[in-house]
Amino acid sequence: MSHVASTVETSKSWTRDGFFISTDTSLVPIPVLNKAFESEEIYWAKGLPEPVMQEMLDNSVCFGLYSPTPSPPPPTTVAALDASAAFDSADILHEIATPVQTTTTTTFQEAKAELNLIGFARAITDRVTFFYLTDVYVLPAWQGRGLGNWLVSCVQEVVEDMPYLRRSMLVIGHDRESRMGFYKRLMKMEPLGDPAMVLNWKGPGCAF
Repeated sequence: MSHVASTVETSKSWTRDGFFISTDTSLVPIPVLNKAFESEEIYWAKGLPEPVMQEMLDNSVCFGLYSPTPSPPPPTTVAALDASAAFDSADILHEIATPVQTTTTTTFQEAKAELNLIGFARAITDRVTFFYLTDVYVLPAWQGRGLGNWLVSCVQEVVEDMPYLRRSMLVIGHDRESRMGFYKRLMKMEPLGDPAMVLNWKGPGCAF
């Protein structure tokens, strides 16, 4: 019986204004990811032993968001925005970039050491019928630049390339109303209502 490769099995990458998103897990610096998982901002996760973290990455579809510089430039462009733009600029829809191309990451291997992981998203999926999104973050210093919108829009591109998908899901904790609106806008998600019910058991790794 022949096997038809899933789109999710193919490594994908996107570029925008010098930033880079890739599903190639070999690019993810585990110590940096662990440091993020131990931070207060990522309240739902905990750091893991490196071999365990590597196994987690290998068994997931991961989206690493990388910057070419270790720290963000001064927010000089913010002053150019209208004074009413007190909201996070990540809410501006025109900042969602269209992926430039789908490609392998071999071109970027030589530059791996220069890539700085500043955001991440991970999917637990059978790559055919189910897609559970978790561990989505952009480091605080890099927020307000539309990068979270871009990251999640890249995730949704992969979701929509799954022709036999039954359901994509995620769990939200803090700031529910805002996050519900965010994922509804970018991933078409809605609260799971009647007659369905989600059951769960909180394992030893659960942090919230």
